[in-house]
Amino acid sequence: SSCNRVLFGACLPYIYRQRLKNMARSAGLSSTFVDVVDIRGVILKAAMEKDLSALVRKVRSLLAVSIEKLKRAEPVKVHHIQVEQAALVVGGGIAGMRAALSLAHRGIQVHLVERAADLGGRPMRRLHYTLDGLDPKGLAAQTQQRVWEHDRITVHRRSEVLSSRGSIGRFQTVIGSDAGESVEIRHGVTIVATGGHEASTAEYSYGQSDRILTQGELEDGLATGAIDVQELSRVVMIQCVGSRERGGHDYCSRVCCAAALKNTFKILEGNPGARIIVLYRDLMTYGAMEQYYTRARGAGVVFATYDPKAKPQVELVGGLPRVTWEDAVLGQPVSTRVDMLVLSTAIEPDASNVDLAQAVGVDLTPDGFFQEADSKWRPVDFAKEGIFLAGTAHSPRPLVEAICQAEAAAQRAFTYLSGGHMTTAKVTSRTHDALCALCQQCVTVCPHHARSIDEANQRLVVDEAACQGCGMCASVCPSGASELLGLGDRQIMAVIDASLSDVPMA
Repeated sequence: SSCNRVLFGACLPYIYRQRLKNMARSAGLSSTFVDVVDIRGVILKAAMEKDLSALVRKVRSLLAVSIEKLKRAEPVKVHHIQVEQAALVVGGGIAGMRAALSLAHRGIQVHLVERAADLGGRPMRRLHYTLDGLDPKGLAAQTQQRVWEHDRITVHRRSEVLSSRGSIGRFQTVIGSDAGESVEIRHGVTIVATGGHEASTAEYSYGQSDRILTQGELEDGLATGAIDVQELSRVVMIQCVGSRERGGHDYCSRVCCAAALKNTFKILEGNPGARIIVLYRDLMTYGAMEQYYTRARGAGVVFATYDPKAKPQVELVGGLPRVTWEDAVLGQPVSTRVDMLVLSTAIEPDASNVDLAQAVGVDLTPDGFFQEADSKWRPVDFAKEGIFLAGTAHSPRPLVEAICQAEAAAQRAFTYLSGGHMTTAKVTSRTHDALCALCQQCVTVCPHHARSIDEANQRLVVDEAACQGCGMCASVCPSGASELLGLGDRQIMAVIDASLSDVPMA
């Protein structure tokens, strides 16, 4: 037979598509020249309408469109790329260390970059205990020891990423240290796990009295013994300080309510008679943490709501804070003098995220955290292939969730490293140099940073490993120089013509 293209009309094509393409490939046909079209939806709709003539017409039209698409299909080749068997992990907190260990245990050489002098991040410096009874410092110290002892992990302390170029499988990154030294490493993937920190505030007279603290400062004092719980007969905590409102932090940090609960339990553990009042907007004790909220209420902790339009008022009387708020149940103001006022401020990203995002070529959210490719389908991937994220670099999250996300990021990274090589996407873009005016609109709009200017030869270069065939470059090119392989203008116009006319089958 002289047939060089095959079209299948099938029901539930997602079941058969790969199998049918493999069959055609074994017969000597390129998978580009094989297509499977779904006719099930048309049949079901026509069956419901009981219109046989409409069924035949719609099936013919659907098949005609697919035939025109196949007629003008071009053979698209994939390219094999060798993948550097090394990984770069940015951030030496618990998430970064766990991701590094996960990859190192799989035989991958890992470079771990940390700005501070020591590893461990927030769990080592500010996190003393958790609501569910974990020992963050012990966990961080144990993980840190395992990192130092692993022969496949190279730790770069007091260092940061200065620049990074290349694409998945073949990155080249320059790491600079505080001493002014720099080193260039080659690696196949990157994991960003830079963490965050507790925000400061100027609200509620913070900074004017040592009796007004943040949750992190209270935790430090309770853990080190600097705060005597026996002196805390009355404590008020205010949630969502500078959070979930315009002009501050628009988001919910998700860990503030848990921090308030764990500190109430810590106070009651040392002083069961303490009177604790928590003023909140919405208490975010999601999932299994709801049990601790119930337990706190049973222990006598008072939870009272406040309206963000009428926030609690704080004044210092005799060196002690006096808190006044409108009680929603009583419908009148309530005022109390307290031994300690505790403010639940947000978890915010590090300012260095901006420089790091520019260096590695990824995006940030409006809040300054790193932006994942898709919150549902690719929650630990960046839009730029080969770069992944974990922990508070993505958003505020509890310790357990940060560890789980670090393992997920490491697993995603290993899928690219494990084979030693990878193939490029079948549908990638190309540039017709004769038509290109070097306006660079396609470079600006490319979300995957797959296009760049070759200054020496004055032409556009497409990185096929980074290109994902989204078509943004082709849509903005004013001269038609940018084109997707396998989706040329002639093919698209033929498909449009077939869609707009009732084409009979030959």
